[in-house]
Amino acid sequence: MSAEQVDILDGIKGKLQSVKHMIREKEELARNLEQQNNELQLQLQQQQSQIEELEEKNQKLVLMKSIATDSPDSKDAQVQINRIVREIDRCIALLNKS
Repeated sequence: MSAEQVDILDGIKGKLQSVKHMIREKEELARNLEQQNNELQLQLQQQQSQIEELEEKNQKLVLMKSIATDSPDSKDAQVQINRIVREIDRCIALLNKS
């Protein structure tokens, strides 16, 4: 082989090594991004769960506030609650007769 061919082969080997190194770096980056994505997905699920819990608490507080105040809406709510309680009592009485 001539010196020129050896130089060309050495150049190709160097470029192949460079490409292999770049591929390894990209694979490592992809693994890191995948791990980061998984962590963010878990964090998102936890936050969505927390949002649902807070929305439920907020609904309960709004209901409690509407019942506790002396507004016309609270009186309607109390009337509905009393009606539901009476209906439940009737159902329990019917079940006890059976």
